[in-house]
Amino acid sequence: MSYKTILVYLNDKRRAERLLEPALSLARRYNAHVVGLHAYPGISGPPIPVPGSGQVIGMALGAERKESEEIGAIFSRMTANQPFVAEWRSLKVLGFDVGAVVMDHARCADLIIAGQADPDWDFSPVLDFPERLAIESGRPVLVVPYAGHYREIGRNAVIAWKPAREAARAVFDALPLLKSAQNVQILEVNQSPIHAAVPDTSIAAALGRHGIKPTQRSTYATDISAGDEILSRLADADADLLVMGAYGHSRMRELILGGVTRHISRHMTAPTLWSH
Repeated sequence: MSYKTILVYLNDKRRAERLLEPALSLARRYNAHVVGLHAYPGISGPPIPVPGSGQVIGMALGAERKESEEIGAIFSRMTANQPFVAEWRSLKVLGFDVGAVVMDHARCADLIIAGQADPDWDFSPVLDFPERLAIESGRPVLVVPYAGHYREIGRNAVIAWKPAREAARAVFDALPLLKSAQNVQILEVNQSPIHAAVPDTSIAAALGRHGIKPTQRSTYATDISAGDEILSRLADADADLLVMGAYGHSRMRELILGGVTRHISRHMTAPTLWSH
């Protein structure tokens, strides 16, 4: 198993290089086809003609096109003379549901790379949706924190494990990364001290059959503090990759996340591979 199609969702010129750095590193590692995707909402005119509205809308559309062209130029520059195929896609979306259009393209990728939602960015509520990608796309999503640079990913990996569908999918979706990691730690955070005393070794055995030799740690934490426990262990391990299930569901336009997923999504300190 390998990642042969990597889609990078590029929605913000300021963060484009920081997202492309790990994406291109992985593309070289797996000789993958890289798709750079920028999608932006189209702007329609007001239902009632307003003097000067046409000029305002034209200026907004021009700014959107310029942003897309500038992100495309960054993509072209960083993928030039690389040993893999790179493809650029720029999409104007009719309406404001950019996520639905990105999802249609993302479902054909082996791996999606997207940025963590940036709470200080005005357009984040519309254009940042890594959790939705993880829960609705059916594909693994590697979420890169909005702060810092992560040129190489997967040297020290931590798996946040529990015996659930989402966690199982994340582990096996991450196999290409785990196989090349120098260190892999399985972290099982239990809500019962009794279960913490008897760790689940079945996933370690399964990874061992793939040539991966993980260490294992089982701890006890309440649901409220489980996210902080994971972040603490990431720091202890100097981890540059967290692998975990994305817990939650989507109802129409409402996305409801589990407590640990929500905590990690807000306080992410290392690139995180999510699967649902």
